[in-house]
Amino acid sequence: MADQYTDHLKLNLSSLGGVSLTQRQLEENFKKVDKEFNQRSVNASWFGAAGDGVQDDTAALQQMIDSTPDYCMLRIPSGRYKITSTLHIRKQGIRFFGTHKGRYRQGKGVTSIEYYGTGPCFQIGDESLPTFSGFQNVQFHDLSIRYEGAVRTALNNPFSQAAKRGYYGKGTLGIQDWKGGGVVLDNVLIEHFETGFWGYESDVDFLENAEINYNKRGIHLENRSSQFTTLGLLTMGNDTALDLNSSNGARFFASQHIKDGSSSDIPIRIDDFMNAEFIGCWFEGLSLEHRVTVPSFIQIGATKETKNVALRDSILAIADKFRDKNDDNYWSVCDYFVDVVIGKKILVDEVGGYPRNLRHLVSFSGNSSTQQVTLRSHLDFNYMDNRYYKKNGTGQALLLVEKYSNNGIEHLDETFVKAYLGARQNIPAGSWQKVNFNQISYDELTEFEATGNRWRAKQAGKYRIQAYISTDSQVDGNRTRLALHVNDEQVTGGSAYAYLDDRVIGGLNYSALSGSIELKLEADSFIDIRVLSQNKTDILPGGGLTYLTISRM
Repeated sequence: MADQYTDHLKLNLSSLGGVSLTQRQLEENFKKVDKEFNQRSVNASWFGAAGDGVQDDTAALQQMIDSTPDYCMLRIPSGRYKITSTLHIRKQGIRFFGTHKGRYRQGKGVTSIEYYGTGPCFQIGDESLPTFSGFQNVQFHDLSIRYEGAVRTALNNPFSQAAKRGYYGKGTLGIQDWKGGGVVLDNVLIEHFETGFWGYESDVDFLENAEINYNKRGIHLENRSSQFTTLGLLTMGNDTALDLNSSNGARFFASQHIKDGSSSDIPIRIDDFMNAEFIGCWFEGLSLEHRVTVPSFIQIGATKETKNVALRDSILAIADKFRDKNDDNYWSVCDYFVDVVIGKKILVDEVGGYPRNLRHLVSFSGNSSTQQVTLRSHLDFNYMDNRYYKKNGTGQALLLVEKYSNNGIEHLDETFVKAYLGARQNIPAGSWQKVNFNQISYDELTEFEATGNRWRAKQAGKYRIQAYISTDSQVDGNRTRLALHVNDEQVTGGSAYAYLDDRVIGGLNYSALSGSIELKLEADSFIDIRVLSQNKTDILPGGGLTYLTISRM
């Protein structure tokens, strides 16, 4: 039997028998396709939904959902549907279809779900289900879902406030998925909720051309809500746009995150998470005129380790720095692009635009020993202190910079240290003493601790350590030794890791000890240099006489 629906669709996609269709023929065919779609789908009007913005359509839409079997198409014609309590979905594979015009999904000719209740507007499954619900693959197409109730709380976002859109419904959610998964949002707008989309053990969700605007939290995923994908996602004016927690796998392609955040809200938070990727995205800071500084655009691992986060080929559209009205200081509208608290294997690869308007590209806050970032870029930007990161806490702060240039890949911010003795140091007879390298010529990563006369590795790796010690003239036959100590907290004495030099001086002369070694160290390991002289002597000061150099291989 011929499928008229498919036949009509083909007429709109091709010519008829090699003859081009006229505009009128095309319009007639589209009308037939639309009519047959409405006939094949379940229509909200059949259950008494008015869509006039006045009548309460909650019962009508709930009856439509409850009365139809799995895998049905549910048609909600254009109009304003007043909903006063949660619409419960305990179905599999049902698809909601509305109407929209372009990216602007409000006004005449649009299907607008206007929520006046508390809790979720749409709820797939519910918290009473202890395990996987089985209510999967629910789809939402061409809908506007907005909170319009009177129980409103102000957003912190200054852009939303300036646009007179800065409110959300306290205790509300646009769409909640409880242990289902496979949720699809296609051309859907969600606005003014405490959380726009909320997933709990919600796997393999897909958002395409969705807009999540003016919410306290735009998208919240937790507890194994894995394999989450978006294409062309737009977030704007949220306090927090993305809150990814205790899950695994999220991919954002060509997403735009515009003017989210506030002075107390991070636009994108990724915590206790593994494997998140942003490709070809647009990150735009608050407008210059708002005079508000967002701490960072992305925060990684606020409470638990987060790893394998990649930010590739994206744009930072950060507004210029502004001058505070009370003083002459200049402030950024966003301090840092990425703040790493507890995170490793973080990659920032060719993220350009206006990063120089940031205070720094990366910050390392907190005290975790797991703080590792790789920066890959042509690096056509600089900061006043020539550093791409700021160490705000007591953690590792490990940054590997790979610069692409005409010379190939150059590694910046590698360890190179030269420290030397600034004043004579007395060495008592027969006693191991730590050499006081208290003057620093070079220390690219600020790894040398002058007060303790020791160097601490910020990065694990192989290092070449070379020491040269000049002393006063020696008594004939005096024995002197030079030793490297690793992770030795003792001030004097101790057990040497390796002896770099051991010699007996003959005759009256100026003498020197020297030696070098290559070794592998873990991050946060530290070393110092110690000498022993059989007779008392003085070590001579000066950058060319008594020095220590360290370089990462």
